[in-house]
Amino acid sequence: MLFLALDTTTAVCSVALGEEGRLMGEYLLNIKKNHSQRLMPLLISLLRDCEVQRRQLQGIAVAIGPGSFTGIRIGVATARGLAQGLGIPLIGVNTLEALAGGCAFFPALICPLLDARRGQVYTAVYRGGGPSLQELEPPQAVSLKKLGQILQSREEDVIFLGDNLPACRQTLQPILGNHYREMSFTTSLNRASFVLQQGFVSWLEKGATSLYALEPFYLRLPEAQRRLLEQQKGVDS
Repeated sequence: MLFLALDTTTAVCSVALGEEGRLMGEYLLNIKKNHSQRLMPLLISLLRDCEVQRRQLQGIAVAIGPGSFTGIRIGVATARGLAQGLGIPLIGVNTLEALAGGCAFFPALICPLLDARRGQVYTAVYRGGGPSLQELEPPQAVSLKKLGQILQSREEDVIFLGDNLPACRQTLQPILGNHYREMSFTTSLNRASFVLQQGFVSWLEKGATSLYALEPFYLRLPEAQRRLLEQQKGVDS
C-alpha cells in the first residue's frame, strides 16, 4: 500500500511517502516556522517529485501527539481532510512511539524526549532489540529529575532522542552516569518516515482509525483551557 505520512507535532514539519519496507521520499524542515503555511507546499512538492498523483494514495498516517498543541491540530486536521476527500484509510500514530521506533534495534531502554514546557518533558520508556517495541513506562509529562529517578532504578543503558535532548543532557547524564546514551542530532529528530514506519505496523495490527474517532493525543490541557479552568475555580471559590 502507498502511504503518505505527516508529522507536525514538534518544531519539525515533515512529510514522507512510501510503501511497506520502502521509503520513496521525505521532506523535513526544522526551522520553527508556521506549520500551517509549510505543510501543504511540502506535501504537494513531495507528490510531484515522486511522480505520484493524490488518487494513487492508499492511506495516510499522522502523528497525533503528544507535542505542540497547535502543531498537533494542524497535522490531524490536514490528515482528516485528505483522508475524507480521497476516501482512503487514516491511521493515528503516537509521536513518542514513532520517534522511539527510529532506534528500535537498540537492545536496551529507549527514551524519547519532547519539550513540554513548564519544567517538564513528554516522554515514555520502551525496550528495544526485539521484534517490536515494548512499552515499559506509558506516555507522560514529567520533570527531568523524576524521569532520571525512574530510569536510575532500572540500572540499564538508556538511549535518548528527541528535539529537547540538548536541554535535558545536563540533568540526566549526571544521574545515569555510564548508562546514559544518546542518538546523534541527525537521527534524533521527529521524522515523517518514522510515522510512516509505525503507521504500517499499526495498520497490520489494528487496521485503520475511523475518521471521526481520530483525536489528538494530549497529555495536558491546552494552555488557554487550563487558564480558563483556573479562572473558573477562582470565581467559584
